[in-house]
Amino acid sequence: MMKMMLCFSAVLWLLVAAARGSPIGLSVHEEPCLAVRNSSLQINQLARTAAREARNGSNNIDDFTSDLAWIETKDLCDPESLKHNPKTCLEKLLHVSSSYRSAVKRVSEFEKCSKFASKLQPAMLKLQRDMRRCVEARGGAHLPQQPSDWLEAVGRWEEASLCRFTLDRLFSFSILTARVFAVGDPSLHAAAGAHHGCM
Repeated sequence: MMKMMLCFSAVLWLLVAAARGSPIGLSVHEEPCLAVRNSSLQINQLARTAAREARNGSNNIDDFTSDLAWIETKDLCDPESLKHNPKTCLEKLLHVSSSYRSAVKRVSEFEKCSKFASKLQPAMLKLQRDMRRCVEARGGAHLPQQPSDWLEAVGRWEEASLCRFTLDRLFSFSILTARVFAVGDPSLHAAAGAHHGCM
């Protein structure tokens, strides 16, 4: 009974807020991060399609040593860390997305990859912009990107493999990004779990 009353109160509050035209109590942090949720889902869908098309049925696993930035445990992107201090993870996600944006731009110049990678560039730019606004709203800063030369000395015979490698890694990154921003403001991960009982 108590749970039903709490759910009813929550629904009533949402209706009143919507009637007043307010953005349903979104904080300064939440609104910019909601845009990242949408753009991260878009890049996830595009990256999945591009990676699948670039593979063209191949099951070969290409192994490159690259300077692409990546997310590590120390970046604190787990739900509990996001709840208490999302800044570390958000700054690193922004840095990694910059790295992927550069890599996608480079592999889209490859003859055998341009068809797949060029579709990603506008979505990558949107994700980058949205993520930067979210990071800044949370008091974070954009980490400077180190110049990367690992894509400079690529032989034509390596282009198809490097395309697959980059798009596969981007797809993996997009899954993590979509998960981190699934609730909009990453600091709300724990709160989102608590609301599942009302729906």
